[in-house]
Amino acid sequence: MIKIRFFKSNANRAGRYYRPVLLILMLLGLAVYSLECTSIVQADSSVHMTATPSSVSGISIPESGEPVILQPGNHARLVSPLKLKLLTHPGEDGLVRLELIGHDNRLIFRKLLDYKEYSNKTLLIEQEIPFEVRNDEPARLQVVLEDSKGKTIFVSSIELTLLVVKGSETNGDAPVNPRFIIEQPVSGSTVPGTDLFVKAKIKPINETPVVVEVLAKDWNTLASKLVSVKFPADQTAYIPIQVKLPYKTGTDTPVTIRIRQESSTLITGTVLMWSEKVTLTK
Repeated sequence: MIKIRFFKSNANRAGRYYRPVLLILMLLGLAVYSLECTSIVQADSSVHMTATPSSVSGISIPESGEPVILQPGNHARLVSPLKLKLLTHPGEDGLVRLELIGHDNRLIFRKLLDYKEYSNKTLLIEQEIPFEVRNDEPARLQVVLEDSKGKTIFVSSIELTLLVVKGSETNGDAPVNPRFIIEQPVSGSTVPGTDLFVKAKIKPINETPVVVEVLAKDWNTLASKLVSVKFPADQTAYIPIQVKLPYKTGTDTPVTIRIRQESSTLITGTVLMWSEKVTLTK
């Protein structure tokens, strides 16, 4: 048996006074550390609320609700810092996520902008995004909105070339607005029967198949279909999408309809996404 004895001494008495001070310092250190680690920030970006529906330089939030990247344009060539101008609503969680991804899928920049106080408002956001590259390289800038459970519901993106030095910058293409025109079903509606018809028009980013899917509340896929797309000769034209998705439900079932397109480049992931909620019934 090991016996441990505690001896009273002047050092012990001093320790009784220092322990509370040490505990306070430790708690303060943990608080500072947690603040430094959080990725959600009150944005240092410039944000302006606009009237709803709003218009900025003739561009407004489309009925589809998708974010619109006003600047830079798709295929722009630019040096640091990248100057983003964006028209959007916050996601259902009140956040707007900005990401810049390099050609090798490394995350160059990521920020979660907290706009919970602007819920359901139309925002014009201006954000400088610094970057460092060793050589000129392709990249993707994307804006992501999520629902209240952290599931992605909107993605807007553009392709860029990040430059090391000035001299060959370009502004890129004009903003595409909207990319989605949804004709059926109506957001928030109740859909009866055994088939869900999705009718829409889309301006795709590339020619990879478009995925149309129905997701349950737990985000499991209830039905999905791939739709082949090709760029039309008229670059201003939309590609029609019409799909019939069979389903079975014994009761009213809230679901999320989602249309998305994946990357066709070495930078992987979803490049375009739209979604809305409806209720399926018998």
